[in-house]
Amino acid sequence: MEQAVLTSIIGLLAASVALLAVFERIGLPILLAYLLVGIVLGPAGFSWIPHTQTLHFLAEFGVVLLLFTIGLEFSLGKLWTLRKHVFGLGAAQVLVTAVIGALLAWALGLAPGAAFVVGGALALSSTAVVSRELSRREELGQPHGRLSIAILIFQDLAVVPFLILIPVLAGDSENGVWAAISQALLVGAIVIALMMAAGRWLLRPLFRRIADRGSEELFTLTALLFALGAAWITEFAGLSLALGSFLAGVMLSETEYRHRLRDEIRPFRDVLLGFFFVVIGMMLDLDAVMTLLPWVLLALTLLLLVKTVTTTLLGRLFSVPRGVAMHTALLLSQGGEFGLVLVLLAAKEGLLGSSVEQLVLGTIILSIALTPLLVVWAGPLSRKVCFRDIGVGN
Repeated sequence: MEQAVLTSIIGLLAASVALLAVFERIGLPILLAYLLVGIVLGPAGFSWIPHTQTLHFLAEFGVVLLLFTIGLEFSLGKLWTLRKHVFGLGAAQVLVTAVIGALLAWALGLAPGAAFVVGGALALSSTAVVSRELSRREELGQPHGRLSIAILIFQDLAVVPFLILIPVLAGDSENGVWAAISQALLVGAIVIALMMAAGRWLLRPLFRRIADRGSEELFTLTALLFALGAAWITEFAGLSLALGSFLAGVMLSETEYRHRLRDEIRPFRDVLLGFFFVVIGMMLDLDAVMTLLPWVLLALTLLLLVKTVTTTLLGRLFSVPRGVAMHTALLLSQGGEFGLVLVLLAAKEGLLGSSVEQLVLGTIILSIALTPLLVVWAGPLSRKVCFRDIGVGN
């Protein structure tokens, strides 16, 4: 068994190195290389590496570390400035997009419960991809970068009621739905408040002592421990792993060690994040997608158009400059990894049939693959809409 595992790892690394070298040479986004590795080596290709729940869980640590480094760029002051866009625009974006998606799915013949899940899954964007691209292009501090992160923060929070509702819709829950949602949100709010208070009063002296010891290994391990520990706490409270790691980064952004922490974590983040995108590629059933290709392309087109238009219009309602609103809308027009989680859970609970599952999975994964191109096009397109950008929250 050890030989088989080692063979799989070597094959994965060899394919990643080869494709990354080719894609970087011809100027294609390396995200597409990782996705292609997953497709070729996964169940839809040569089946060298099976897609398991354990593998998927390990891959999520790439997202955890990515959100940790993103949090290092956002102080509490910045988040407070963006509060209207997190809980106002973010909530409106999820609600309106989910309703439109659900109505379209219902009109196409899905049952109300299945349509609700599909609408909710498609309303969520890719925290991992958008954050990675904004960080790589050094645009996190720009208006569209701050606004995108604000909306993504609420989307991560919105996953919680969706996860609670899916078993209820499938008839597997004996508790009242509103009671379950209220309890989860209350526990989550308490946990977040306690984490922020602890971080504000304990982290700075703790990391000062560690830094004074002069041990690089101790400093790095403590940073990893804190990022993963915070993710574990929020996941235990019913929230997402990514949200906890983001909050951990925000707390440490108040210290003088945030730049050092970012540099220490970056190698782990980049490797594990690549692994995450490989696993996403492994989830795609090529035979099913090719059979449903016309429907997948139609769904992909509708997804990009609906999310771009609705987010732009909602941004204008919240007094966001139109260029910034459209730039943000284009960045968030794809589906996301949490949407994949909702679809897989709904299929497991019997709410979605196999064909609908693969249709939605194919749509989301293809939209994620297009995100690097959307990031490149978003700036020029938004500049044609307005003559100047005005900072969000400034």
